[in-house]
Amino acid sequence: MEVKAILFDKDGTLFDFNKTWGPWFFDILNELSQDSHKILNELSLLLDYDLKNKVFKFNSPFIAGTEGETVSKIVSFMPNLKKDKLVKWLSNKSKDVSGSPVLNLKKTLKELHEMNILMGIATNDHEIGAQNQLKESKIDHFFNYVYGSDSGFGFKPECGMQDEFLRVSKLHPKHVLMVGDSYADIISGKKAGMKTIGVLTGVLNRHQLEKQADVVLSSINELPNLIYKLNVNSL
Repeated sequence: MEVKAILFDKDGTLFDFNKTWGPWFFDILNELSQDSHKILNELSLLLDYDLKNKVFKFNSPFIAGTEGETVSKIVSFMPNLKKDKLVKWLSNKSKDVSGSPVLNLKKTLKELHEMNILMGIATNDHEIGAQNQLKESKIDHFFNYVYGSDSGFGFKPECGMQDEFLRVSKLHPKHVLMVGDSYADIISGKKAGMKTIGVLTGVLNRHQLEKQADVVLSSINELPNLIYKLNVNSL
């Protein structure tokens, strides 16, 4: 295949997931529990979060789901909370989160840009939060398209964002890679007909990702070499 474009997931793919969101979520759970160790422990179990290490477990709804799905879980446990208010509170809290970029992120994106690869983002984060994170890391100029769960195209594991990317780019899915760290990324890419690449900078291990992804890489740093090989073989 000839690779002409890449649609990236954001957290766990461009940014190390647990380094970015783990400590932040620890503070969130502490605020919600209001000094109750019992509530704190029960919330962490409900949301598959490791309090001791301040990291998410692989099946946490916060990893592959939307903010709304996490909020629904919390409200089911704490019905005194209003869903709309909780969504707004979490959104405001997340706006200032600084992403922890994967190693050599800018260098890799620059290489891909120099290979004339069109790049976009499909994240289950809110679009404005994604835009802010990209700008703060000074990598926003590499991406022609940024889609979030509130952009109007649905969210992963459905493929609305992928379909919109294909529509506006006018590319056939066989020329596009979907790159991500979760099952939701891989499933949504497959539904859109894209070749799927799993990366190990999220919380899933190689064995888990190999069950779904066409190819598994240690990180996006290996993408330029992979694309070169794929494009040479397509000649």
